[in-house]
Amino acid sequence: MATLSQLVTAISSAEGIDAERVTAIARAVREEGLIKTSGRGTSAAQMDERDAANLLIAANTADTARTAPDMVKQYRALQAKRGKQKSDFGSELEELLLAAKRELLADYVTRAVALVGTRGHILGKRRYPNEAYEFEITFEKPVAAVFLHVAAQTRLGLISFHDRQANIDAAGDRRESTKITQRTIFAVANVLPQLGENG
Repeated sequence: MATLSQLVTAISSAEGIDAERVTAIARAVREEGLIKTSGRGTSAAQMDERDAANLLIAANTADTARTAPDMVKQYRALQAKRGKQKSDFGSELEELLLAAKRELLADYVTRAVALVGTRGHILGKRRYPNEAYEFEITFEKPVAAVFLHVAAQTRLGLISFHDRQANIDAAGDRRESTKITQRTIFAVANVLPQLGENG
């Protein structure tokens, strides 16, 4: 079982950010319907990978609680594309959390890199032990972009998600970025229920 307060604690502890800030952001995202809501106590909504992904996006991209819902929608929709293959960041983050929870990182990485990562990269072909994988997710703004760096035994792969319609020149030259690593991914994944635990 995973409640919203457990997700807030996992994110704020792993990232070293104020729990009150993450709580305010979580409340705004939940009120917009982007995180499940129900009763309190034993009848509180049980969080899943989608809820966790949305809170992770909001906590790492929103300047204020008020802007958090729009940031979730914007960053979830970012696309990684190679030829006719494409994937959105929201779905990939959910899959990464699920793979971390199930200890199936090799399956996730080989699929994701082969699908939309660097063409012909070794990480899309060769499987490594789960503990060999390292991740770094970089959220950029004001022009929304996400870079998923995957490493295993010093081999680095990259999947970049961005809005191909964005006019980077119109936004000016300044860029801000926030990075999280596998520490946050595992902290959040460990709070989520195992398959079948929440219904």
